[in-house]
Amino acid sequence: MSNGKESLSPSEMDPKDLPDVPAFQDELTRDYLESTESVREGYYTLVSATNTFTLDFPEDMVVDETSMAGNEGNSESLIFYYDDNDADVMDQFIINYYSSIPNIEYSRDLMNRRAGEELDFKKVPSENENQHLEIAEMDSDDSTSYIAAIVRNEKKQEIQVFTSIICREDIENNQCDSLKEEEKEKVSDVLKSIQFNNDKGK
Repeated sequence: MSNGKESLSPSEMDPKDLPDVPAFQDELTRDYLESTESVREGYYTLVSATNTFTLDFPEDMVVDETSMAGNEGNSESLIFYYDDNDADVMDQFIINYYSSIPNIEYSRDLMNRRAGEELDFKKVPSENENQHLEIAEMDSDDSTSYIAAIVRNEKKQEIQVFTSIICREDIENNQCDSLKEEEKEKVSDVLKSIQFNNDKGK
């Protein structure tokens, strides 16, 4: 017999009944999570505040309190990062959603100006129909790497992403390089999981 918990969203559940991981134990973050059913090991579906896109959210990350949705759902800023500040390698996602961007060239130019350099965007096959994904990587020093991405659909909805990956200060360069490569794979998987909700937006 059902106890009724299955029909509740994580934000409606008692934290004691939720998975004991940062994503569900953080009050703000669980407001974004669709359910306690994982989409793959260690990842759960996050639904944006504007309900315009979803992505696979890592269980050991939390949403920053500065994340916010714009008026009438035309834009959104979503920021999330690892809950453990002492992790060997950390990264932060800064995701900006726009309901309409004129063209991809405009977006590349905007992101180049934000990065302060010419980014080499490369198209990446998208698993989601009618979506376009391209990613650029850059390194600023021995301990920090950056990944920028543009996700776009036929309705001109767009998501621009900047991700910084940094090793803890006491990690040696060779180990740091290895850790960053592993983290880049995780970041890439999250980027590929982004999917627009085609019933929403302009």
